[in-house]
Amino acid sequence: MNSSEFKKKLTSVTPDVPEHFHFMTESTLENIVSQEAHMKASTKKALRSAGRYSARTVILAAVLAAMICAAALAATQWHVFERLHFMLGETPPSAMDTLMQENLYQETVNNVEITIREAGYDGRTLLLQYSYRLLDADTPYGVTAGELFGDHLPEGLTPDTIVEGLKGSAEEDLEAHHVGWWIDAVWLNGKEMNMPNNSGSVVTGSTVPGEIIHTEYWRLDNEGFALNGPVQISLPIGEHQDLSDYSKRNHPEKYDIDGSLKLPEKGIVTFTYDATDILSRVTTLHPEEETVLPDVTAKVREAAFSPLMTYITMDLSVNPDSLADYISANGAGPKNENGEVMWTYGGMDVFEDWILSLELVNGQGELVFPGHAGQNGYGNEWAEFLYPYLENIPAELYLAPIEDSAANMHQAVRVK
Repeated sequence: MNSSEFKKKLTSVTPDVPEHFHFMTESTLENIVSQEAHMKASTKKALRSAGRYSARTVILAAVLAAMICAAALAATQWHVFERLHFMLGETPPSAMDTLMQENLYQETVNNVEITIREAGYDGRTLLLQYSYRLLDADTPYGVTAGELFGDHLPEGLTPDTIVEGLKGSAEEDLEAHHVGWWIDAVWLNGKEMNMPNNSGSVVTGSTVPGEIIHTEYWRLDNEGFALNGPVQISLPIGEHQDLSDYSKRNHPEKYDIDGSLKLPEKGIVTFTYDATDILSRVTTLHPEEETVLPDVTAKVREAAFSPLMTYITMDLSVNPDSLADYISANGAGPKNENGEVMWTYGGMDVFEDWILSLELVNGQGELVFPGHAGQNGYGNEWAEFLYPYLENIPAELYLAPIEDSAANMHQAVRVK
């Protein structure tokens, strides 16, 4: 099966996103644009990338990611790990059992059973999995391999294998019950927080009739949040509320002195996660050793090794002459249909190919995680790389460009 046929198969079994979801997304983006007039280059990059994909494509990506996980993994104890295999790696570390907690909350709203199935935290990222089960639904929303591939099954799958996609009218059915995510925020110990940069989610079905599973990862460190001790986590995933009731202009009493929305009294699911002694298990290094290249100067600002993942943050500075040459050759920036420059080219346009070629290697130039791409976002002045847990940290670590299956250590940036 070629890629074109595969995309057609995916499209045939995935729904369009409901109008309510479109409305919420568009409203959120409008607020971002109006409030972030002086946004950083990294935010511009995120908006550029977001504009390339339709809502259906986002769902297709989630289906594909989950399908790969299902094909690659045997069942593990923690289902969060199965859904986020693309980020967490192939084998759950032993620390998973001490960080994860399960069956934290359950209630039924409008004939929808809402369950907080799993939660975990590694000192930086909050992992969540919750489910909606429509009690009046009699068919599963999970996509079978037979439905997806017909007679051309990939090796290791049977026609009845659930590849964990989301099909049919799942989102519309949930919307009809007036249940689900209704405002763009969560609350930690009653304090509002929006979804941080480099966060994400995977939405899947299962073999259980009417079940929709959300698996999310929240990069709390990118918002300056660190959990410690018992933490109350509140999610707006209950009964839909009228957003006009939460307008800052019409209801200022619902906002605190910092302008943050107070915890709503309705439509919220709250549970407690115990994050005691987790922060002490994160090892953080600050190598700060510059690598000077013709187009860019780079250094690793921070490398953090948690019980679940490896986080690397790089500082970047473009060579002004290289940027001037790029603009001279390509113009000031991409233009809209009226010929107006939408944004000005920056450093990331100059060194993008180099950033995308970097992978984590040891002192001998050997890949630490073969087959696992670590690039997790970049801008004009920064880049982030995210890898699975490192049980035995090598004496030397670098981010090096991979050229013809070999690391170019002459352009490597020291991590450790």
